[in-house]
Amino acid sequence: MMNTILERLKKVKDFRQNQGKRHEFWVALSIIVLSILTGNSSYQQIEMFSNNNQEQLINILNIPSKKLPSYSTIRRVIMGVKESEIQLIFDEIILANYSEHQEDWIAVDGKSLKNTLTNYEQNGQNILVTVSG
Repeated sequence: MMNTILERLKKVKDFRQNQGKRHEFWVALSIIVLSILTGNSSYQQIEMFSNNNQEQLINILNIPSKKLPSYSTIRRVIMGVKESEIQLIFDEIILANYSEHQEDWIAVDGKSLKNTLTNYEQNGQNILVTVSG
């Protein structure tokens, strides 16, 4: 599935001018998407994700320059990319991979209640959780 996402990100239109481009648009998008999928969504978190996983990202994305996009490049890409294009990519992937399921799906969301965690130093933690569907 990772290759599918990368191949589709390569087709997103680059809004940047050619002058001064150091990185392919899809490379910056890929780093942003991977970062967000791992729970890192702010500019600083994305930069930290990129720095912490630099070697793996260079290998996975096959970046010849061996350098990742800077904080500024990531920020410009986030600010300029059309959200609808990214949403369309994920909609297509979901339809392609999960369209054969005919049964009803139920969305379930669980939240832990603040300050209910006890035994935080032990493996078996006691926490009050609410679930809604």
